[in-house]
Amino acid sequence: MPKEQKINVTQEDVTRNGHTVSVLTLGKNEIGYVEPEEDGKHFNAYLAGDAQAHRQKTMDAAVEFLLAEYHLHQG
Repeated sequence: MPKEQKINVTQEDVTRNGHTVSVLTLGKNEIGYVEPEEDGKHFNAYLAGDAQAHRQKTMDAAVEFLLAEYHLHQG
């Protein structure tokens, strides 16, 4: 049975390009950030270093998407 590792992911609100976004970091490495759409009903998740938006219905879904993508590519 593999050991369970606990990681500390930090979520911090910062201003980028005049918009408030929630940045997710793991240690000193940025995972990505979440930006609310203007309609206030959807959220765009951006992986670090990627300009493509991944539209999500909720803030929680956007955070889960970023974490899943991060773990998927850490192989």
